[in-house]
Amino acid sequence: GIEVELTKRLSRRWQMEASYTYSRAVGAAEDYLSALGDDPSVVQDEYGYLDYDQRHVVKLNAAFYLPHDWQVGAVVSRSSGLPFSIINEFTAVDNFGYTQYRTFYGFVASDRSHFVFLRRNTERNPAVLNINLRAQKAIVIGRLASKLFLSVENVLNSDHLRILRINSHVDSTSVLPQYDSVRRFGRRFEIGMQVDF
Repeated sequence: GIEVELTKRLSRRWQMEASYTYSRAVGAAEDYLSALGDDPSVVQDEYGYLDYDQRHVVKLNAAFYLPHDWQVGAVVSRSSGLPFSIINEFTAVDNFGYTQYRTFYGFVASDRSHFVFLRRNTERNPAVLNINLRAQKAIVIGRLASKLFLSVENVLNSDHLRILRINSHVDSTSVLPQYDSVRRFGRRFEIGMQVDF
C-alpha cells in the first residue's frame, strides 16, 4: 500500500494530522485456520480480495487548546467499503454416500437455467464516513491532575449496514436470500472523568 501523511505540530494552540492510505489486500484466505481451500472444486474461485481490503482511507485528526484549560478535538474518517461474497451453501452426496457441506461462489440465474460463478469477495459495501468529537477540561483536585470529558462518537448518527455475505440458497425452498451482516448502531455519548496519580 501507499500512505501519505501531513502533520501540523502544536503551535498557536492547535494541531492537526491528515493521512491518506491506498491499499490492496488479495489472497486465497484471511487466516491460517480458514476452511477455504478444503473443497478442491472451488479453489479457482477462492482467490480474490480479502475481507479487510479497503482501497482508500482518509483520516483527519485535529485538536484545539482553548482558554480556561479546555481542549476540543475531532476525528473525521472516510473509507472505502469492504468486500463481500455472494454464495450458495448446500449439502451434496458423493459416489460413496458421503455427505459434504459445500459452498459455491455465485448465484442461480433468474431463469434458473444455469449457475453464475463468481470469485470470492467480488461485491462491495458502500463507503463509510465517520465523525467523532471530544471536549475535555483539565481540573486539579488536591495534588491530582484530572480531566472531565464528553465524547460523541458517530456524530452523523449513521447506522450503515455492512454485508458480510449473501447466501442465495440454491437448494432451499426459500426464494429470498439470507444476508449475513452487521449493522452499526447510531450516535453514542460518553461522559467521564480521568484522574492521574
